[in-house]
Amino acid sequence: MSATASTTANTAATGTNATVFVAGATGFIGKHVVKQLLEQNYYVVGSVRSKEKGDALTVLLANPNFNYEIVEEIEEKGAFDLALKKFPNVSVFIDAATPLPIGVNYDKQLIKRSSKGIEHILHSIKEYGVNVRRVVMTSSIAACMNFEQANNPAYVVDPTKWNPDSHHAGKDTPVTAYFYAKAAAEKAAWDFVQKKKCNFTLTTILPGYTFGPHAFDTNVSDVLNTSTEIINKIAGLSPNDYIPNFGGLFVDVRDVARAHILAFEKPPAAEKRLILVSEEFSAQTIVNILHKFYPALQLPVGEPNKPLLGLKFNNEETRKILAFELVPLETSIKDTFDQIFRARGIL
Repeated sequence: MSATASTTANTAATGTNATVFVAGATGFIGKHVVKQLLEQNYYVVGSVRSKEKGDALTVLLANPNFNYEIVEEIEEKGAFDLALKKFPNVSVFIDAATPLPIGVNYDKQLIKRSSKGIEHILHSIKEYGVNVRRVVMTSSIAACMNFEQANNPAYVVDPTKWNPDSHHAGKDTPVTAYFYAKAAAEKAAWDFVQKKKCNFTLTTILPGYTFGPHAFDTNVSDVLNTSTEIINKIAGLSPNDYIPNFGGLFVDVRDVARAHILAFEKPPAAEKRLILVSEEFSAQTIVNILHKFYPALQLPVGEPNKPLLGLKFNNEETRKILAFELVPLETSIKDTFDQIFRARGIL
């Protein structure tokens, strides 16, 4: 799409009272996206898997500009046809759903499910999203590398790279399948918009490990969401426990949500892969932060001065386009546990 067409699409998508459809509205990222959109006076239609989940989210949001549509199986062909027909004024579609393995057949139930699912969504948008001009999809930095590269300090994560695994290698284990599925789904999305004559542009958001507080205190439970369960496990260590030798690249969930919105508001973001990483983390650095802010927690000390692996990433283009400062790890961890303790009546 030309720069002029992209600007026109952006104006149509973000004008007064624009309506944004958010697939996966009840997810960890999805709730933050919906909440921030409403705070910015957008109309929002969110997909939920059941009436109970939709009603619960409606109560939490308490905003007349929110509606929900029940889409029980978002990966099925035609899943969004009726919803898009019902809301022809939708000008932006955000796919914030992040399918996880549902069985042991990683090829069929994760890789193919993910790639076919995004193809079905884009087909529905093309056919029935008559006014949709911008599509934003949640991907992952996992799409830029395989598991081996993820732990290699010499490897630089950047938006020009893709997971190099073959299909055969990518389906061997849950971890390799997850990494490969992210790449397969995102490639399917780019292939679709490049081969079909679409009236919309695509932007993909590629976050690292996504930590941070829930959109609402009432969402806190004894077991956190999949993305932040690692933090919960670290906080549950006993004084004599070994601190796992684990780490990666981090971003706060509130920044991920903000990036999804700016991705359709800013014309230069059209047709871009936006790497979203704030900094590197390790289990030890998280323990250090918890010791600093919550000294009453009985955690192991480990090696407080243990250096990070030095994992590298290039998000220069993302920072230039989105133009906001990312939340640091220390703030994200503190906000997360302040929320947990507040929800449990400790603070």
